[in-house]
Amino acid sequence: MSRAYRISVSESLNRVVQAEDGVCSKLELLPILSQEELGGLLAEELARRGFTREGPVALRTEADGVRLAIDVQTGDVSVTLADERAVELQATAQRGYAREDEKEQAQDQAREQARARLEDRATIAREVLREDITRRLESRLRDLKQELDAVTNKVTGEALKVRARQLGTVEEISEDPATGSLTIKVRL
Repeated sequence: MSRAYRISVSESLNRVVQAEDGVCSKLELLPILSQEELGGLLAEELARRGFTREGPVALRTEADGVRLAIDVQTGDVSVTLADERAVELQATAQRGYAREDEKEQAQDQAREQARARLEDRATIAREVLREDITRRLESRLRDLKQELDAVTNKVTGEALKVRARQLGTVEEISEDPATGSLTIKVRL
C-alpha cells in the first residue's frame, strides 16, 4: 500500500516593472511662410516656453514626468509618460506524489507552477502601472492641448506679421489677447 504525500513550494520575485504610454499629434500650422521660416518661428516660441533643442526636435520634460517632443520642421508632436515600480511578489504551489522517487519531479512541477504564477502577477502589475500612466497622461493632455493651441496661434500670428511685411508696408497691427484676433493693415 502506498501513501500519498504533498509537497509545498514557495517562490518569490522582486522585480522593477516598467511601462510607458504616449500619444502623437501634429500642430496645425497654416503654410503662410516657407517650412523653414515657420519652423524658426515655432522654435523661438517653444524656447520661450522652456523647450530645449536637440537637432530639429524641441524637448521639455514636465515635473510629473510627461515628456513633450515637437519636431519644429514638421510640427509632429509626441507626448509620452514612463514610470516604473518595484514589486515584491510571492506565490506557493502544491503537488502530490505517491512514491518517494516521484518527490523531486513533484517539487520541480510545483516550483514551475509557482514561477508561472509569479510571472502572471508581474504581468498584471505591469498592466496596472500602464493603466495608471494612461490615466495620468490623459489628465495632462487637456492642459497640454491648450498650451499647444496657444503656441499654434502665436506662431500663426507671427507668420502673418512676417508675411504682411513681405507684401508691403504695414500700417497698423492690432491684437486682442482675450479673443486671439489679429488685424493687420498693409499698404501694397
